[in-house]
This record gives sequence, C-alpha cells and structure tokens, in this order.
Amino acid sequence: MAIKLIPFSVCILYLSLNFRLAVTVCNIPKIYHGDWYSQEAGVDVKTNVAFDKWRRDSVPQEQLECVAIYTHPQQSSIIGGMNSSMINSTMLMSIFGETDVNKCYYCIDVLYRTPNIIQYKRQDCIRLNAGNPISIDKSCRGITEGLPTMDNAITMFRRSVVKLNCITTIEGVYQFSYEVGGTTSLGGICNEPRSRIEACQDPGSAYVDNRMFLMNYAKCRDVSTSVDQQIRYQCMGAWYAVKNGVGYTFAAVADTVEADERERFKCMMTLKDQKDPNNQIRWVMSRFPTCTSLNSIYDGDRKLVLTRVIPTTNYLPPQCVLPRNMSGTWFTQGQQFKSDVFINETHIAYKTKINEFELLETYYSCQQTQGTRYMMTRVTAGRCEVDFVCFDLMPRHHSVIRYRVGKPSRLSDEDTGNFMVKKFRETCSWMSFTYNRDETDWKYEVLILNPPTPVPCPIAGRFNFEQWPVRDSEKIATRIRGVTPRPRIQVDCRIIVSEIKSCPVDMNRISIDAEYCETVDYRGRPIGEYDVSDYDLTCVGFWMEDYKSYLITWDEEDAISNFRCWVYERLSWTDVMMSRSQNARCVPDQRADSFQIPGTGLALKLTESERLFDDCPQRFDPGLDPYRKPTIIYILNKSTAVTPSIIIISILSLLFTLIH
Repeated sequence: MAIKLIPFSVCILYLSLNFRLAVTVCNIPKIYHGDWYSQEAGVDVKTNVAFDKWRRDSVPQEQLECVAIYTHPQQSSIIGGMNSSMINSTMLMSIFGETDVNKCYYCIDVLYRTPNIIQYKRQDCIRLNAGNPISIDKSCRGITEGLPTMDNAITMFRRSVVKLNCITTIEGVYQFSYEVGGTTSLGGICNEPRSRIEACQDPGSAYVDNRMFLMNYAKCRDVSTSVDQQIRYQCMGAWYAVKNGVGYTFAAVADTVEADERERFKCMMTLKDQKDPNNQIRWVMSRFPTCTSLNSIYDGDRKLVLTRVIPTTNYLPPQCVLPRNMSGTWFTQGQQFKSDVFINETHIAYKTKINEFELLETYYSCQQTQGTRYMMTRVTAGRCEVDFVCFDLMPRHHSVIRYRVGKPSRLSDEDTGNFMVKKFRETCSWMSFTYNRDETDWKYEVLILNPPTPVPCPIAGRFNFEQWPVRDSEKIATRIRGVTPRPRIQVDCRIIVSEIKSCPVDMNRISIDAEYCETVDYRGRPIGEYDVSDYDLTCVGFWMEDYKSYLITWDEEDAISNFRCWVYERLSWTDVMMSRSQNARCVPDQRADSFQIPGTGLALKLTESERLFDDCPQRFDPGLDPYRKPTIIYILNKSTAVTPSIIIISILSLLFTLIH
C-alpha cells in the first residue's frame, strides 16, 4: 500500500486542532526533578526526572519526553494540612527521538507524597492514527477515571534524601515486638524488652536528631528469625492514602549506613485511632522498597507492635518521701480528662483515659521538698521529654487532698554540683504556680480517695427543696432503683413533697427523694414509711476556700460521674443553697446558686422541714477548719445502777494507784 504524504503545515494544524496536544514546551513540575529509585516486578529501576525528560536507567533504557501535562486540583493532606507544593499530575509523554510515524505515547499519573516520595502509574502504549485522536483529557485514564490508588502505583524513593523532621512519621520512646515473614512467618514473635525505638526530637535543634530515629532489634533465643541489630533510620516523610478501602498512614525511611539501595529504603504503614484494648500501636514494614506488599496492619513483611515506655533518665530514682497518709488510690477530675492517681511514699502515677482505648501514663518521682512543695521528675510513657515540676500538696483532710502543679522546667544538659538546688529554686518558686497573672480566681485541684472513706456530712437535718436544672437530664427525678427491701403497699397519700435529709441514723449519707409521701396517720407517724430514696450520696470531704464552702459526694449509681462537687451556703437558720457541678470538679466561678454557667447544671434551695417524730436535728458546718476532729465519746460499757459500794471501791482503787 502506498503511503500518502501530508504537508508539514497541515500536520501541525491537525495536531493542534484534532489531537489537542500542547505545542509549547511541557514543563515537568520541579518537585519531581531528581534521581529516584524504585523496584518494579523485582527489578531495580533508577529514574532521572528533569525539566521535560523522564529517563529510566533500566533494561532496556528509555527516555520519555513530556508532550502535555494536566495538574489535578489540590486536596488537603491529612499529614501536615494543606501544602501549596503538593501537585498530582497526569502527563502525556512520548519516547524521545522517535519519528511521528507510528509514534508511541504514554500516560503517566504521578502522585506527590513527600519531597522524598512520589508514586506513579504508566499506561500502555497509545498509537496515533486517524480514527483514534490522542488527547490528554480523553486518552489518559488518570483524568477520565481518576488517579491510581496505592494498590496499583509504583513507589519511587529519592536517592539523595531531602532532610525532613521525623515528627510526622514517629515520635516517642517505645518497646516493640516484631515478627518477620508476614502471614507465612514460621519464626514466631520476638518480644524482648531490649527491643526499643527512640525517636526524640529536640525543638529548634540544627543537628540530625530531629531527622532520624534509632531502632534496636534484640534477639530472642526461641525465635530463629530474630536478630541483634541497631539501625538508624532517616525519615523521608509520611502521607495518608486509602488502601483496600481503608485510610492508612504511610511513611518511608532510609537506612543511614546501608549501601545497597534494595535494602536501604523501607515503606511503613499504620492506622490512626487503632482502638487497641492494650493501648498499643501496630506498624508493618516492607522487606524491599515497595509499598504494595503492605495490605493491612496485620499483613506485612515485618509486623511491629509498639508499646509506650518511659524514657531513661538519671533523675528518676527518688530522693525524698511524700506524707505517709497520702498513699493510696485516688481520683482527680481535670478540665478535660479524668485520671486515676496512684501514690506511694516516693512516686505519683497518673493514668488518664483520653478515650475508650487510649491511655496516657505519667509518672512523678520525688526529688526535693520544702514545706508543702515537692519538686518531682516527670516522665510520660511514650514521650521523650523529662521535666521537673513542683507539687504544692496541702495536708490531707477527710478523703481529700488539695493540690496544684507548677509550670514544668525541661531537663537540660547542665549537670553541675548545685544543679538540683537551682532547679528547685526555678521550679518550686511561688511564681511558677502562676500561669497567667490576670487569673486571680484560681483554686486548688482535688484528689479524692477512691474508694472513699465516708465522713459526717456538713449539712444535716430534714429539708424540702426547690430545684433549678439547666436541662431536664440534670433534674432530680423519681427513679426505680430495682427491687425494694420491703413490699410497696398502696396508701392514700395526700401530701407529696420533695425531701433531702441526713439524720443521725447515718450521718455520712444524704438521701434525696423527689416525691416523698408526707401524709401521717392519727398518731403523727408517716404512712409512707416504705418509701425508698431516689439518690443516696455519701459525703467524702468538705472545706472552705475563698469564702466558699465545698462538698464532695460519691454515688456509685451516678451514670455521669460517681464523684460530684457541690458549693453550699447557709442563707438563714432554716434555708441552705447548694449548686452541683457536672463532675468532680467545681469551676472557679461557681457559687451556691449557680446552675447556668459552664460546668454546673443544678441548683437546690433547701428549707428546713423536720417533723415531730423525725429525730433528724439540723447541723451545718461551713468547713472553716476541715482538719478539726470531732469530739466523740465512746461508751464501751455501762452499769445498770450505781451503788455506794461501787463508789467506795473506785475511790480506794484510785488512792492505791496514787500511793504506788
């Protein structure tokens, strides 16, 4: 068949109008430029990306020339937010040097991940013919069908690594177990305490500490695939991508001493918010420089399970002791989270539940003390920081310890003879407890013994109450608490009132009944004697601070918070006002009549209403001196009658004792 020649000018017009190719120079984005390494079908491939060329040093070698480029709309990145230099592109390229006759075009989709990582996918050859016009927006599936996913993209690692901070990849101190071989592993899991990851960043440091982390593998005797090895990895960045319908966080690292590029680069994958019941973090790491072998956090070439541990420091052994009556298990309610606190003679441990599955463990070790101030070393499991903080611990009263914590002071490299003296003066200065000089309404935080020891309630007597809830859920209402101790009988109750009382029968408890039958019979006795209170509050402790009286109660049936903080005030001889917080912490501006400010929800006005046979006298203690012990006379035994002979014997015994 004879070949029909087309004039050169007609050819240019045909390409411009019908094929819609860019006749100007196609510039590859600068962030793609450089030397890259990838592993494709088990073959090592080195790629050089330049101004308008894409050259592969593989077998066979090829050099592609950019013909047209389409830049996809930018999307916000989960890792690090929006980055203006993040460009995902689809490029139409041709083999450099080929003639227009029977020319082969390729569509290359490029996903920019980090300055050191890009991923791409190349389509098969597209031939130019009259019946199949070539256009980047019609011929390239990256535009018509969307960009490739992690499942079918090839990962390229920059050979000359750009220095990046490791904070987006990994940060903290961990002990880890590892399993080599993926799902077909026959070696087993090596869980050795000496296997640790140390990824500690020093803010503002100009050294390489912020760009690398240390990984120590320890060998297990019963695991054949375990090794004794220490590797220093350089971070190449992290990114978020969807794989198999699940969003994972990927990261790339480079061995700083490995010369073989096949062994130098690794791909890692984890899942944010893993909701592990053991508060652990799972990672998987690739064997070779590819991310396609990582399918889930349970399926990878090397599976890692990270456990947060405390950093090592010489200032963790205790040098002083805490008051002995503070030892025990306590509870405290912070502004955001609640914590379980464990105290012995030398250490304080906070375990804070961030959510249902994530637990934050902080440990304090006593170093120096003066008066009520205790300087302590603070370390947190999974974090690198070692700080000195000062606790101002008030003496314990009832089941309550009031305290406050000063500003932390970071451990420095200075280690002179009077280092600890300087740290104490810096950390435990009274000024260190002032975070903001404009905040003058601060108050002590509270540690509550858990389970608490009951104390006599500061408010006693029988009262009717009015309530002002901020919403219906805060209102004190009748609730069925299960099977009653005695059968309920139907009585003709004509007077129903609200009742709150604390009587000598149980001085440590406040009983609240939203609907109490006050009707009495002809003898003046209540006919509603089978009524069961709706709420039984156990008094834990009370005190006065800043001319406000505080009370802590405990209710094991409270679905919101077992411990509640109250502010109470006596209005007159017969009236008392109380305000309940939403948890165990009273906000600083809470008053006895507060119910609408944030942190509160209910206010009660109590009016004395003792009846003839109630035997419930009124008592009120504002908490001026919570350390005062009540005067109690214990009667161990008594005689039925006093006779003269008993008096004479007693006098003789006393004289005999004085003589001898």
